Amino acid sequence: MKYTFLKSLAVFFCALSWTTASAQMIKTLSPSRPAGQKDVLRMACAPIPTVRIAYIGVGMRGASAVERMTHIDGVEIVALCDMLQERTQKSNETLVKAGRPKAQEFFGEEAWRKVVALPNVDLVYVATDWKHHASIAVQAMKEGKHVAVEVPGALTMNEIWDLINTSEKTRKHCMMLENCVYDFFELTTLNMAQQELFGEILHAEGSYIHDLKSIWGYYWNNWRLDYNAQHRGDIYPTHGMGPACFALNIHRGDK
Repeated sequence: MKYTFLKSLAVFFCALSWTTASAQMIKTLSPSRPAGQKDVLRMACAPIPTVRIAYIGVGMRGASAVERMTHIDGVEIVALCDMLQERTQKSNETLVKAGRPKAQEFFGEEAWRKVVALPNVDLVYVATDWKHHASIAVQAMKEGKHVAVEVPGALTMNEIWDLINTSEKTRKHCMMLENCVYDFFELTTLNMAQQELFGEILHAEGSYIHDLKSIWGYYWNNWRLDYNAQHRGDIYPTHGMGPACFALNIHRGDK
């Protein structure tokens, strides 16, 4: 009985020390900011009468994004790019069905480099596999394009700072596309929080629960499922914590 009690006590203190350690602030190093470089939190650019869009990655989310954009006025889809030619052809069929002109097609592993350099593109929409998100977005901004990039926008801290610095230097927008932040429910709730209908928000929780079996085999070269099989944790926490950060006014002041 004494041994059982001591064992339980040891487990309790181990759990307590783990909880205390895990609750500590995670510190990340911030590189020195170049002199005169300004943030882009409220940056506004000159309006573009007709936004010319190039899609890089039209296998899944990119293909559905092409279809959605056909319902929006003031846009023109000028380029489609993917690893596989049949996918660019399929998205072009979507454009023709919607009564829009065909876009220029690019396919192959390095084809995206030609796309970001096109002179007739205002916005590059990135929906490739995750490991290429940041590199394509950075190069697109260097080529003078605005960028919309699917989640996750980056996989490392170095990639995150590359995105920030490039956007600030080029003064080009780089928006991470996050449906769980900008969907109707989240924006309605955010508006309610900003109108103080909930009072002072002291606590928030978020999570991302997904049955990966339902999407098995949908991805080119199975890149998505291989990544999940090799890693643990929340692959893109903006799904669960993005709305909470907005509601708590994170990165919009001194906290």
